[in-house]
Amino acid sequence: MKRAWLIGLIGLVLMLSACSYNDSASTAALSEEEVQESVQNYYNEMSKIEQLGKSSREQFNETIAAYSAGTATSKEMEKAIAQFKDTATDISSQAKKVEISDRLPEKVKKLLDEAQIAFQSAYSLKEKASKGADSADVSADEFNELNQNADLAMLYGISKLNEARVATGLLEPDKDADPKAAADSKVVTGTDSKTVKP
Repeated sequence: MKRAWLIGLIGLVLMLSACSYNDSASTAALSEEEVQESVQNYYNEMSKIEQLGKSSREQFNETIAAYSAGTATSKEMEKAIAQFKDTATDISSQAKKVEISDRLPEKVKKLLDEAQIAFQSAYSLKEKASKGADSADVSADEFNELNQNADLAMLYGISKLNEARVATGLLEPDKDADPKAAADSKVVTGTDSKTVKP
């Protein structure tokens, strides 16, 4: 049910942004090599953003573990929460700024646009979760649900990005898997549990 709701929400946004596809027809098309380069550049940018998010989560979780074990102080925990929030906001902003060329073939551009919307949704949810990490107004269940929904959106985005990579010859299709599944994708989950306010 949760997955269907999230996919439906992303689908609604896609419908509202569909008019943008028609504008690309009037611009000069890219060559095959340029199309591959454009898709690869998008992949590289999103990979760098996700790596930043992964590193931030790892550092945050390490501090949580240390605080729970009594080897980190309340001040260190507060600093870790502040950094986690700042990084989540920065990542969400960066994801919105990654550009997609209007000169891509319509099918490829549509796939990247769908991936972009999903990634932006994922990072917005993660940003919202980070802001509630030490909030008494956000329960542990709500915190975990935000991260789980973000992971579902991320999975959807990765699948669309990999469809674009397959369509442009950058990635071999996985014949044994769901064509919409990420052939080489790895799910990076959010934090496992909500922190207790120090």
